[in-house]
Amino acid sequence: MIALDPRRLYSRQELLEQLSRRALAGAIDRGEVIRARRGVYVSKWMSEPARRAATVGGRLTCVSALALLGCFEPPGARLHAQVAPDASRLRLPAGQPLGARDAVLHWVPLDEPPHTTVVSPAGAVRQLLRCQPRPLAIAVLDSVRRQRVLAPAQIDDLVRCAPRRLHLVPAHLDGRSESGIESLVRVALLDAGLTVDVQVVIPGVGRVDLVIEGRVVVEVDGREWHRGEQERDYWRDLELARRGYVVVRVDYALVVSNIDSVVDAVIRATSRRAPAGVHVLRRTGGAGG
Repeated sequence: MIALDPRRLYSRQELLEQLSRRALAGAIDRGEVIRARRGVYVSKWMSEPARRAATVGGRLTCVSALALLGCFEPPGARLHAQVAPDASRLRLPAGQPLGARDAVLHWVPLDEPPHTTVVSPAGAVRQLLRCQPRPLAIAVLDSVRRQRVLAPAQIDDLVRCAPRRLHLVPAHLDGRSESGIESLVRVALLDAGLTVDVQVVIPGVGRVDLVIEGRVVVEVDGREWHRGEQERDYWRDLELARRGYVVVRVDYALVVSNIDSVVDAVIRATSRRAPAGVHVLRRTGGAGG
């Protein structure tokens, strides 16, 4: 059995320096070595996204590369692959021409070692800032900071070089947000001109996701509910209401599909003179986040 680095590409010549033609053919037949494209081979242990990027002649980048490191991946994200500006005849594994629905291609010079299958974290962040809209870029960068993928100073330097269209400065990031969905809610509320405190500890209740204008608690459910968790959340909501807070609870599906409704509900809640009750905004079908 041949041991290949699952993070790199191999040429046929490189493999034949270790194996005979017969042994290489056997390794391919057994699935230990996979032919990514003509003359290029990878380990069977390579991640599926990196293998797909290699198949189309590129490297994993942007949100796809950062997702491999545990960072938030925007809902419905396609494969993001970095390809050389002069690349042509890019094809899918089955041989069909590559279309826009299959992947987002970043036509950027491949300035890293030619055998790599995933760009560096810093390179992925640079592509993220050129590719994603402001809310999603911040949500991913929050998770980059939270997961300690890069040093804080390095993240700040990259953000300072972000395109002007993002109107982004390091102070806009907050690694305390516990999920990308929570980050999206925070950014939307801040952009609406509201004061937002993150991960606030309220005596007798515990930590809540967001406190808006000091009186509205927003809880972001980026997970499937189970009975025990539901009962705990109901108790927390009651305790918050007893303390004069308005509670707005939102889930993954609602944030992704209708963030404007979330913002509108919170703005209306902050304008109430006598906060009371629990306001639950929920759509069926939400999960994870």
